[in-house]
Amino acid sequence: MKTLIIYKSYHRMNTEKVAKAMAETMNATLAKVESVLPEELAGYDLIGFGSGIYGYKHHKTLFNLIEMMPPMEKNVFVFSTSGNFRERHHQPLKEKLAGKGCKVVGEFWCPGEFSPLGFNLDLKGAFALIGGMNKGHPDEKDLEKARAFAKGLMTTSTVGVIT
Repeated sequence: MKTLIIYKSYHRMNTEKVAKAMAETMNATLAKVESVLPEELAGYDLIGFGSGIYGYKHHKTLFNLIEMMPPMEKNVFVFSTSGNFRERHHQPLKEKLAGKGCKVVGEFWCPGEFSPLGFNLDLKGAFALIGGMNKGHPDEKDLEKARAFAKGLMTTSTVGVIT
């Protein structure tokens, strides 16, 4: 199965770590969203789309790429890193992909280090918005979960949600 994993990651590079772990497991092509041309997507059997969560959804560059994609019946998966996970964070991207004719066969989330002021006190609740949270994530345990998710995508048609 020819697989492409497209991602946007910056600041702490949390999502890049997860994307690389998945790509190694699946022997997939790994590409930053800025380097992907919409017409290149036709050559893949499975495509992953991932980023950190910003303002309750994936990065806008993923939405821009999907907007430029021609309609295509492709199996796709979505993934993200963020301070916390709510299923609604993936919903806008899944809807955009479905609107292009894609079938979402799985989704993955893991914690990513969040340090809004440049330091991380690893706090909980409302204080985390100032002092940071999820220090050291994604860690090796998170990356193992990403590898297991990727392996599952290669062996089954529907993986579901893994966190």
